[in-house]
Amino acid sequence: MKVKHSILILMAVLLSVLLSGCSGAAMRSNSWAGLTADESTAYLANGSFVYAVNLGNGSEAWRYPAEDADSKLSFFAAPALTTDGQLIIGSAGSNHSLISLDPKNGSENWRFSGAEDRWIASPLVTEDAIYAPNADGTLYVLSLDGSPLWTMSIGGTLWGQPVSDGDLVYLTSLDHHLYAIDPQNHDAPVWDVALKGAIPGAATLGPDGILYLGSFGAELEAVNSSTRKIVWNTVTDGWIWDAPALDGETLYFGDLNGYFYSIDATNGSLNWDPIQPDGPIVGSPLVMPEAIAIATESGSVYAIDRDGRIVWKQTIGGKLYGNPVLAGDLILVSPMEAGFVLAALDTDGKQVWTFTPAK
Repeated sequence: MKVKHSILILMAVLLSVLLSGCSGAAMRSNSWAGLTADESTAYLANGSFVYAVNLGNGSEAWRYPAEDADSKLSFFAAPALTTDGQLIIGSAGSNHSLISLDPKNGSENWRFSGAEDRWIASPLVTEDAIYAPNADGTLYVLSLDGSPLWTMSIGGTLWGQPVSDGDLVYLTSLDHHLYAIDPQNHDAPVWDVALKGAIPGAATLGPDGILYLGSFGAELEAVNSSTRKIVWNTVTDGWIWDAPALDGETLYFGDLNGYFYSIDATNGSLNWDPIQPDGPIVGSPLVMPEAIAIATESGSVYAIDRDGRIVWKQTIGGKLYGNPVLAGDLILVSPMEAGFVLAALDTDGKQVWTFTPAK
C-alpha cells in the first residue's frame, strides 16, 4: 500500500484523537473543516468556530460561538440544514454536544448532550427526525426540536452520514459493516453486510436500491438492499475514504494513492484507466454539468470531463481533504495549512474570493 506519508500521519493522528480522550485543542489542530451551503451562505465548521460566510463577497456574516472560543467545543463535521430552518452541528469537543443554530444569525436554538463521545459524522435530517451517528457506536434519533426519540447501539465507531430510501436508514461503520435500520422497529438493525475494510465515509444510494461504498479494504463495493448481497466489487490502488458520486449510471471517486476513477455503476467495470492528478483524494467528487471537480491533498482543485480529460486545474494552496461544495455558480473548498480557511472558485476554475476569519 503506497499511501503518501503525510496522509498516513494525518489519519494516524485523527484515529488516535478520536479513539482516545485527547483534548479539543488536539482535535482542532489535526482535523479538516466541514462545509455546506445554501443559496446565499456557506457554513464552515472549522475548529473552535462555525462560520457563516456571505457567498457574494466572502465576508463573515456571523460565527458561533459569537464571542470567545469554548474549550469544550470543536467542529469539523459538515453542518446539516433542515427543512424547517435550522443548522445542525456536532461538536468533536469534550462536551459531546449536538447543537441547533438559526442559520440567519447563529443564535442557539437547542443543545443535546446525551452522547458518550464525539460527533464525527454529519446527521441525516428528514422531515420529522434527525439521525445522528456518534463515535460511541450509537445512532441517536431526535425530533426537530431536539427532543430524544430513540437510540440504537450499532457497535464499532460511526463516522459516516446515514442515507435513507424513505423506508430504511443505512449506516456505515468502522467495524467493516453496512447496517440497515427500520425507524419503525428500532430494537436492532434489520440486517447488516460485512465489507472488505473499515468504512469512514457514507454510502451512496442509487435509485434502484443499490448502495455504493468504499473502504480501507481498497475496494468499491455495491450492495443490493433487497437481496442484502454484494453484487460486485472493484479493486482500487489505494484506500477509499469517502462516498463515491453517482452521475446517472457512472460512479466517480478517488483513493488515497491519488487515483481518480470512473466506473460503470451497473457492473463495476472501469470506463477509462484511472488518472493520477497530484496527490491523495480524500473527499467525494463534485458532479457538475460540464465536469467533475475533485480536491487533492496537494492543495489543487481539478475539473475532469466525463472522458477522463483534465479541463482545468487551480492551485489553492495548503492541503485539501474535504469535499468540494457547489453553491450557485461557485465551487467552495476549505484548505488546511493555508493563509485562509475558505476559497470560492467559479466553474472555470478562477478564484473569486477567499475567507480568513478576523481575530
